[in-house]
Amino acid sequence: MTQSNRNTAQERAVRIELARARAALERQAVARGARELASQLQPRALMHNAFPRFSSRSPTDWLWQAVKLTRRYPLLTSSASALLSGLGKGKRRVWWRIGAGLLLSWQMARNMNRKGEDAEDKIR
Repeated sequence: MTQSNRNTAQERAVRIELARARAALERQAVARGARELASQLQPRALMHNAFPRFSSRSPTDWLWQAVKLTRRYPLLTSSASALLSGLGKGKRRVWWRIGAGLLLSWQMARNMNRKGEDAEDKIR
């Protein structure tokens, strides 16, 4: 082999090695992108993207927020109970109705107590 043939063979080997390295880097980038996409499609990440303020809360905080909303908007409780009354069949349906009825009666009792306290405050 002559000197020029050796240089061309070396250059060709270097170009092939560079192409392999580029392909390996691209495969890693695609794999990383797939992992990031999978993590972004998890329910927690979707909630964080949709509602960033609420996503860091625990389930008990969510429950407390729901209770606050039902206090502020009593119609919300009755609407939810109306929607839930149609769910399920058989015993499950009965339990949904009982639960919705208990929630509604509890909310009504709280509102009545609050109105009574407000009336007492006005008298004083």
